[in-house]
Amino acid sequence: MKHIKHYAFLTVVVCLISLISGCKSQNSFSDNNREVKTENQKSARNEENSENNEDVDWKEISKNGVDETLLIKNIDEKVLTYVAKQLQNLCDEIGEKGRKDKFYWLTGQWYNDVMYSKQYISVILLGKKAMKPLFLIIYKSKEAGMYEWVCSKALDEISGFDFSGLNNGAGWSNSREFLKAFTDKIIEQKN
Repeated sequence: MKHIKHYAFLTVVVCLISLISGCKSQNSFSDNNREVKTENQKSARNEENSENNEDVDWKEISKNGVDETLLIKNIDEKVLTYVAKQLQNLCDEIGEKGRKDKFYWLTGQWYNDVMYSKQYISVILLGKKAMKPLFLIIYKSKEAGMYEWVCSKALDEISGFDFSGLNNGAGWSNSREFLKAFTDKIIEQKN
């Protein structure tokens, strides 16, 4: 009788382990499938945006730096105001969530909340019209916080440039790094 209980217990343990590992495999498959789908969408968007980027004349950026006066002159104020308001409102919402839940920043949910927000998507949908306003916001800011990061992420996505080679494959980590990489890419494109 003692052996039967022991075998029954082992059978239950083995079944539970199989069940749990099966669930993990399913979640892993689902996550991998979602990642592949997201990468394919991003790749298609980058190809489209990379072609669109060629239509943007970046005469404000040269080896000598940024001609701020010319940049401001060449920006549509309505688009600048729209982009700034949308992304500032988004950052305010994200910041509020972070204040309410101290673990919010650790879960990575903030990233999804940014990327799939109405505000972020509406700026991305502006396409190349949003590029110079985003660049100006990043360029003029003395900060390198969440707002500047979101602006950098939007400009990165719209431009379609590949910055994956930065920081040993990690890409850019803040708006200052992004700004330098972006201006270098524009100068490289002109040559």
